[in-house]
Amino acid sequence: MSIVQSAGKGVTQVVERCEAAKESGFLDLSSCQLMYMADAVYMLIKGHEITRISIQDNSMKKFPKKLVIKFPTTTILNMANNEITELPEEISSWTSLKGLNAAKNSMTKFPEAILPLKNLIYLDLNGNDINEIEVELLYSSLPNLIKLNLAGNVNLKEEKWMTLNLYRHLQ
Repeated sequence: MSIVQSAGKGVTQVVERCEAAKESGFLDLSSCQLMYMADAVYMLIKGHEITRISIQDNSMKKFPKKLVIKFPTTTILNMANNEITELPEEISSWTSLKGLNAAKNSMTKFPEAILPLKNLIYLDLNGNDINEIEVELLYSSLPNLIKLNLAGNVNLKEEKWMTLNLYRHLQ
Protein backbone atom coordinates (compact mmCIF):
# COMPACT_ATOMS: atom_id res chain seq x y z
CA MET A 1 0.00 0.00 0.00
CA SER A 2 1.40 3.40 -0.96
CA ILE A 3 1.77 6.33 1.45
CA VAL A 4 -1.11 8.15 -0.28
CA GLN A 5 -3.39 5.12 0.04
CA SER A 6 -2.44 4.70 3.69
CA ALA A 7 -3.11 8.38 4.43
CA GLY A 8 -6.45 8.18 2.63
CA LYS A 9 -7.43 5.13 4.66
CA GLY A 10 -6.51 6.99 7.88
CA VAL A 11 -8.63 10.01 6.96
CA THR A 12 -11.58 7.76 6.11
CA GLN A 13 -11.21 5.99 9.46
CA VAL A 14 -11.25 9.30 11.38
CA VAL A 15 -14.31 10.55 9.46
CA GLU A 16 -16.18 7.28 10.10
CA ARG A 17 -15.39 7.44 13.81
CA CYS A 18 -16.52 11.08 14.02
CA GLU A 19 -19.81 10.12 12.37
CA ALA A 20 -20.29 7.27 14.87
CA ALA A 21 -19.56 9.66 17.76
CA LYS A 22 -22.51 11.84 16.80
CA GLU A 23 -24.89 9.08 17.88
CA SER A 24 -22.94 7.38 20.66
CA GLY A 25 -21.36 10.39 22.39
CA PHE A 26 -18.06 8.45 22.33
CA LEU A 27 -15.29 9.89 20.17
CA ASP A 28 -12.92 6.97 19.60
CA LEU A 29 -9.84 8.11 17.73
CA SER A 30 -7.58 5.45 19.22
CA SER A 31 -4.91 3.90 17.00
CA CYS A 32 -5.44 6.38 14.16
CA GLN A 33 -1.75 7.36 13.90
CA LEU A 34 -2.61 10.95 14.87
CA MET A 35 0.17 13.41 15.61
CA TYR A 36 -2.31 16.21 16.33
CA MET A 37 -6.06 16.79 16.31
CA ALA A 38 -7.13 18.35 13.00
CA ASP A 39 -9.77 21.10 13.08
CA ALA A 40 -11.86 18.96 10.73
CA VAL A 41 -12.60 16.63 13.66
CA TYR A 42 -14.28 19.44 15.58
CA MET A 43 -16.21 20.58 12.51
CA LEU A 44 -17.50 17.07 11.82
CA ILE A 45 -18.91 16.73 15.34
CA LYS A 46 -20.06 20.32 15.84
CA GLY A 47 -23.36 20.54 17.68
CA HIS A 48 -23.18 17.02 19.17
CA GLU A 49 -22.51 16.17 22.80
CA ILE A 50 -19.41 14.09 23.36
CA THR A 51 -18.96 12.66 26.86
CA ARG A 52 -16.24 10.06 26.31
CA ILE A 53 -13.04 10.48 24.31
CA SER A 54 -10.25 8.06 23.44
CA ILE A 55 -7.12 9.31 21.72
CA GLN A 56 -4.99 6.43 22.97
CA ASP A 57 -2.30 4.72 20.93
CA ASN A 58 -1.40 7.67 18.73
CA SER A 59 1.74 9.79 18.37
CA MET A 60 0.60 13.04 19.95
CA LYS A 61 3.24 15.13 21.67
CA LYS A 62 0.90 17.91 22.82
CA PHE A 63 -2.50 17.62 24.42
CA PRO A 64 -5.15 19.00 22.04
CA LYS A 65 -6.49 21.94 24.11
CA LYS A 66 -9.50 22.36 21.84
CA LEU A 67 -10.90 19.07 23.18
CA VAL A 68 -11.70 20.85 26.43
CA ILE A 69 -13.35 23.82 24.73
CA LYS A 70 -15.31 21.87 22.12
CA PHE A 71 -16.41 18.99 24.37
CA PRO A 72 -17.02 20.58 27.81
CA THR A 73 -19.18 17.74 29.20
CA THR A 74 -16.52 15.04 28.83
CA THR A 75 -16.56 12.53 31.69
CA ILE A 76 -13.96 10.00 30.48
CA LEU A 77 -10.68 10.64 28.66
CA ASN A 78 -8.27 7.93 27.57
CA MET A 79 -5.05 9.43 26.22
CA ALA A 80 -2.73 6.51 27.05
CA ASN A 81 0.21 5.55 24.86
CA ASN A 82 1.09 8.90 23.33
CA GLU A 83 4.11 11.15 23.87
CA ILE A 84 2.33 13.97 25.71
CA THR A 85 4.61 15.80 28.13
CA GLU A 86 2.06 17.84 30.10
CA LEU A 87 -1.60 18.62 30.54
CA PRO A 88 -2.57 22.24 29.91
CA GLU A 89 -4.34 24.47 32.45
CA GLU A 90 -7.45 24.34 30.25
CA ILE A 91 -8.13 20.80 31.43
CA SER A 92 -9.06 22.21 34.85
CA SER A 93 -12.35 23.45 33.36
CA TRP A 94 -13.44 19.87 32.61
CA THR A 95 -15.39 19.73 35.87
CA SER A 96 -17.44 16.67 34.82
CA LEU A 97 -14.34 14.53 34.26
CA LYS A 98 -14.51 11.32 36.30
CA GLY A 99 -11.88 9.17 34.63
CA LEU A 100 -8.49 10.05 33.14
CA ASN A 101 -6.09 7.52 31.68
CA ALA A 102 -2.82 9.30 30.88
CA ALA A 103 -0.65 6.18 31.20
CA LYS A 104 2.48 5.68 29.11
CA ASN A 105 3.09 9.23 28.03
CA SER A 106 6.16 11.42 28.62
CA MET A 107 5.16 13.40 31.70
CA THR A 108 7.93 14.21 34.15
CA LYS A 109 5.80 16.30 36.52
CA PHE A 110 2.51 15.52 38.19
CA PRO A 111 -0.19 17.29 36.14
CA GLU A 112 -1.37 19.90 38.66
CA ALA A 113 -3.95 21.15 36.15
CA ILE A 114 -6.15 18.21 37.24
CA LEU A 115 -6.26 19.23 40.90
CA PRO A 116 -9.46 21.31 40.50
CA LEU A 117 -11.30 18.27 39.07
CA LYS A 118 -13.28 17.40 42.21
CA ASN A 119 -15.34 14.68 40.47
CA LEU A 120 -12.29 12.68 39.36
CA ILE A 121 -12.64 9.08 40.55
CA TYR A 122 -10.03 7.28 38.42
CA LEU A 123 -6.54 8.52 37.54
CA ASP A 124 -3.95 6.42 35.72
CA LEU A 125 -0.48 7.95 35.33
CA ASN A 126 1.31 4.61 35.05
CA GLY A 127 4.44 4.43 32.90
CA ASN A 128 5.34 8.11 32.82
CA ASP A 129 8.48 9.59 34.37
CA ILE A 130 6.90 11.49 37.26
CA ASN A 131 9.31 11.94 40.14
CA GLU A 132 7.46 14.04 42.72
CA ILE A 133 3.93 14.13 44.13
CA GLU A 134 2.54 16.22 46.96
CA VAL A 135 0.46 13.54 48.65
CA GLU A 136 -1.61 15.77 50.93
CA LEU A 137 -2.39 18.20 48.12
CA LEU A 138 -3.38 15.34 45.81
CA TYR A 139 -5.92 13.80 48.16
CA SER A 140 -7.25 17.05 49.59
CA SER A 141 -7.79 18.37 46.05
CA LEU A 142 -9.34 15.18 44.66
CA PRO A 143 -11.70 14.02 47.43
CA ASN A 144 -13.54 11.47 45.25
CA LEU A 145 -10.42 9.76 43.90
CA ILE A 146 -10.80 6.01 44.40
CA LYS A 147 -8.27 4.54 41.97
CA LEU A 148 -4.80 5.97 41.42
CA ASN A 149 -2.18 4.13 39.36
CA LEU A 150 1.38 5.44 39.56
CA ALA A 151 3.19 2.19 38.73
CA GLY A 152 6.07 2.43 36.31
CA ASN A 153 7.15 5.93 37.33
CA VAL A 154 10.67 4.72 38.09
CA ASN A 155 11.85 8.02 39.57
CA LEU A 156 9.01 8.18 42.09
CA LYS A 157 10.58 7.15 45.36
CA GLU A 158 9.17 4.12 47.15
CA GLU A 159 8.47 6.08 50.34
CA LYS A 160 6.08 8.25 48.29
CA TRP A 161 4.16 5.11 47.33
CA MET A 162 3.91 4.06 50.96
CA THR A 163 2.82 7.53 52.01
CA LEU A 164 0.17 7.60 49.28
CA ASN A 165 -1.29 4.28 50.40
CA LEU A 166 -1.12 5.11 54.11
CA TYR A 167 -2.60 8.58 53.61
CA ARG A 168 -5.61 7.21 51.72
CA HIS A 169 -6.32 4.53 54.34
CA LEU A 170 -6.28 7.08 57.17
CA GLN A 171 -8.86 9.29 55.49
